[in-house]
Amino acid sequence: MASSSCSRLGTIVRRSSCSIIGRRKHSPPSSSLLIQCRRQSAILNRRPPPHHHHYDYASTQIRSILLFGDNGEQFDKQRPWHNPNFMKDDPPDQVEAWLISLLKSASNDIHTEYSPNNPPVSFDGTKFMLDSRIYLRVLEAYARAAKHYSGAPQKAEYWVNNSIRHYENARSLFESKYRTKFGSELMQSNQTQQSAAAAAIVHGLQPDVEFYNAVIECWANSKEQISIPRSATWLSKLEADCSTNNPLLLQPNARSYDLYLNSVSRGIGKNSKLHLERAEEAERILQFRLSSDAPTSIRPTTESYNYVLRAYTRCRKERSIAGKVMTLVREMEQIQKEAVMNGGHDVDDWKINVVPNTKTYTMAMDAWIIKAGIKSAAWRSGKIARNNKLKQKGLMQQSESDDGSSSTSKDDDDDGTKELEFAKSILQYITALEAVGQADVRASVVGYNTLLTGYARLANELRPDIPLIAEQLLNEMIDASEDRNTYPDVTSFNAVIKAWGKAKKLNSAARCEYWLHKMINENRPREGYTQQTTPIAQPDASTYNLVMDAWMNMDNPDAARVQDLLLEMKASDTVSPNSESYSKVIRAWLKDELLNQLGVQGSSVERAWANLDELMSLEAQGDVGPAPELFTSILKTAARSEGRGENLLAVAQESFWAKRNRSRFNVDQIDFVFLLEIGMKVLVGEERDNFMVDLIRQCSKDGFVSKRFVREAVRGPVHEEWPEEERVRIVQLLFGEEDEAVGFSFPSSWSRNVHKHDQPSAKDLMHVY
Repeated sequence: MASSSCSRLGTIVRRSSCSIIGRRKHSPPSSSLLIQCRRQSAILNRRPPPHHHHYDYASTQIRSILLFGDNGEQFDKQRPWHNPNFMKDDPPDQVEAWLISLLKSASNDIHTEYSPNNPPVSFDGTKFMLDSRIYLRVLEAYARAAKHYSGAPQKAEYWVNNSIRHYENARSLFESKYRTKFGSELMQSNQTQQSAAAAAIVHGLQPDVEFYNAVIECWANSKEQISIPRSATWLSKLEADCSTNNPLLLQPNARSYDLYLNSVSRGIGKNSKLHLERAEEAERILQFRLSSDAPTSIRPTTESYNYVLRAYTRCRKERSIAGKVMTLVREMEQIQKEAVMNGGHDVDDWKINVVPNTKTYTMAMDAWIIKAGIKSAAWRSGKIARNNKLKQKGLMQQSESDDGSSSTSKDDDDDGTKELEFAKSILQYITALEAVGQADVRASVVGYNTLLTGYARLANELRPDIPLIAEQLLNEMIDASEDRNTYPDVTSFNAVIKAWGKAKKLNSAARCEYWLHKMINENRPREGYTQQTTPIAQPDASTYNLVMDAWMNMDNPDAARVQDLLLEMKASDTVSPNSESYSKVIRAWLKDELLNQLGVQGSSVERAWANLDELMSLEAQGDVGPAPELFTSILKTAARSEGRGENLLAVAQESFWAKRNRSRFNVDQIDFVFLLEIGMKVLVGEERDNFMVDLIRQCSKDGFVSKRFVREAVRGPVHEEWPEEERVRIVQLLFGEEDEAVGFSFPSSWSRNVHKHDQPSAKDLMHVY
C-alpha cells in the first residue's frame, strides 16, 4: 500500500516539475474525490515520554546508563541515543561533538580512520553498534535551536548528507561482500544468518522521513531569505527519494508538508507580490493533500489550514484575501460538521483532526481588518483630494467641522467600516462558541487586540469616531476581566493610543497622555500594599513612542513635550527608550525648527543634534543606535532653516563629520550638497571661499562630486543673487580654468561613487561659460 501511494505521489511529482510544491495550477477537488482512509502516520500521535533523564555529556565516551521510555521500556544501554530525550537539553554543538567522538571511537574499534567520506561500517555485530539514530539526535538538536543558532540549517544539511553517505557506504560494502544487490529478491532468497545480520546493520543506517523533516524544520525556523527555497528543495528531495528508495521509510508524512507550510507562511521579506504567490502555493499544497491523488498519510490537520490562513494574512496589501480566508474557514467547518455527523466512526476519521480553533478565527478577523485598512486608506486619499479641490474653488462643504475634518456620510461603504464590522462579528462568534463549550475556541485578549488594531488602522483625521469606539472596547475588556481571560495587555492600550494619535484632533495628544498616565498610575505602589494591586499593563517603549507621535502630528507640534517623554523614559525603572524614541525626539526638534516655534533660529537644530550625539554615545554601549537618515535630516533642516547664524554651520559640520568618522555609516553625495548650501548661506567673503575650496577637495577625494553639487556651487546662496563675474570666479576657484581645446571636463575619480545619471558634465556650467 505504501509503495503504491509513493508511486502515485511520484507520478504527481514528475507531472509538476519534480515537486507538487512547484505546481502553479491545481483545481480544488470536490468532496466526492476524498478517498476513504485510515491515518498511517504514527508521528501525529507521538507524545514525549513523561520521565526525563538528563544525559551527562562526555566528549570522549558514552556512558553505559539505563534509560527508560514512557511505558517503562528499557533502552539498549549500549545505544542510549534510542531514547528520544537523549541529550535533549544540550546545545547542538555539544550533541555534534558527542556524535563526532562516537564516530571516531567506532572507527578506532574497526581499525580505520574516520572522515565524513569514510564513515565507520562493520558487519561484526558484537563491535559495531551504530545506527541512523545517532544522526537524528544531532538533526533534532539543530532543529530545536534554529531560531537562535546562526547556521543551524546549514549544519543540519551537512549532517543529513553525512547520514545518507554513511548508509550508501554500508550498502556498497554489503553488495561487494555478498555479491548481491541490497534489497533485491536474490538477496532475500540467498540469505544466510551472517548476511541477514549484515542487512540489519545496513537497514539500521538508513535515514527515514524524520531526517528530512528535521532539515525542513531548521529552515522553517530560520530568518534567512533563502529559507523557503531550501525548505522546498528538501521537500522535493524527499518526494523524489520516496520513488527511488524505501517508500515505507521515506514517504512524506503530514508533518513534512506542515513544516514546509510553516516556512512559506512566515511572511519573510517585504515583497507583497511574492507573499501572495507563496500563499497561493500553500493553498495548492493543502488542496493536493485533500485530493484522491494524495497518500493517506498526508491528510491535513487544523494546523495545516492555519498555516495557509497565516500565509494569506501576510499579504497586507491584497483586498482579496478576506474572501479566500473565509472560504478556507468554511471548508474547515464543513469538514468538522461531517466528522460530527458521522460520529467519529467514518473511514475518513482524519476529519476529526480538522477543527477551527481560536487561531483560525483570529486570523479570519485579521483578514477582514486588512481589507478594511486598504479600503480606508483609499477612501481617505479620495476624500482629501476632493476636499482640496473644493477648497481651491471656494466650495468647501458646509459639513466640514471647525477643526478641519469633514463629516462621514452614513451610506459611505468604502471607508472600511463594513469590513471591520465583519471582524467584530467573528469575535462575537468566538464568544458564542466558547459559551456552548467549544473546547478549541476561546475568547482571549488576542482576539480583542486584533479588533483594536483594526480600529487603529482605520483611524485618521476624517474619522473622529474611531478612537471613541476603540476606547469603548478597551473599557469593556477591563470591565469583563473578572470573569474572562480578556484583560487588556500593553498591546490593547497601545492600539487605543495609536488610534487617537492618527485622528489628529485637538484633544488627541491629551487623550494619549491620559491612557499613558493611567497605565503608569495604576502600577504605582499603594500604601499598605507591597505588590501591584491592578493587572493593568505597564507601558513599554512603544507606548511612549506612540504618545510622541501624537504630539508630533498636532497642527502645532510640541517638541518640548516629546523631549519630556524621553526624559520620563530615561528616569523610569520599568521602561527604557529605544532607537525609535530618540529618532522621534530628533525629528520633533527638526520639525520645530522649520516651523520656527521656539523663536530662536537654529536652536531646535542644536537640540536635535544633542539627542543624536547622545544616541551615538549609547550605541557604543551596545544598547541603541542611530539610523543614517538622521544625520542627513539634520543637514537638510539646517539648509532649509531661515536662520543664517554660525550655530547652524557648526551643528551641520558636527553632524557631517560624526557620520563620516564616528558612525558605522558613510556620507553620500546629498550630505555634501546640504553642507555646501549651509556654508554658502552662513559664510561670506574669504571665509566662504576657503570653506568651499576645502569642501570640494574633500568631496572629490571621496568621489561624491555630483551634478547637483556643481549646480548649487555655481548658483550661489539662495538669499542673494551672484553677479556673472562672481559665478565665473567661483567656478575657476573650485574647478579650474576651461581648456580651450577640449572644453571643461570633470575627472572621473571625482564622481566614482555617484550614479552615472547624477555625474556632472560641462552642461552644468553652461550658463557660466
